[in-house]
Amino acid sequence: MFFLFLLLIQGARSSCQPDCEDEQLDTQVRLNQLEALVRYLHDQVSNLTTSGMERGSQLATLQSTVGCLRRPSTRWELKRTTIVFPKLEKLQLHQATPTYSELLPTELPGDTRAVIVQVFCSFWNDANTHAYLNAYLQQEGSEEGEGALTENTHYDVYANTFYNEVMIPWDTALPNKLRVTVKSSYKTGGDKNWYRIRIVGYILA
Repeated sequence: MFFLFLLLIQGARSSCQPDCEDEQLDTQVRLNQLEALVRYLHDQVSNLTTSGMERGSQLATLQSTVGCLRRPSTRWELKRTTIVFPKLEKLQLHQATPTYSELLPTELPGDTRAVIVQVFCSFWNDANTHAYLNAYLQQEGSEEGEGALTENTHYDVYANTFYNEVMIPWDTALPNKLRVTVKSSYKTGGDKNWYRIRIVGYILA
């Protein structure tokens, strides 16, 4: 493109005779216009180059961010265990709502993020009996809403056992205790219907 402009400029200069003042003026105007056009195109090229560099930088940043998102920042690991609480081994509650605060016999690892709580029910159904237990499970000292509700309602079914696992958050900076708040309970059928609550695992991260 610049070569074409030079040919136009040279052609304009060669076509002008020394005694043609009007033609010289006209040629000078056209040269000024061509120079202005060259400056404009040069500025456009510079702007496009700068814009391309900025877009390249933005693309590199985006690619780096995507790469970070693809790489897992933490590694979760499930550990199985059995932690028994004597007071929670054979719960037989009827229209009672006690609260239990049970100390774990051992400290959990510092990177523990959650524990797995087992809720087990043994139900014999002797003459249309009941085994109801609704309770809120959480770590002692944690905020309300940072635990989990377990709801269990068994009535007039074949004699059986029922097993559930509930995961609740755990912070080793808080007291090393499991808190069980019974919301409601109902039991009939003698001593053959009961519940058991244990910790059977924890999550490391």
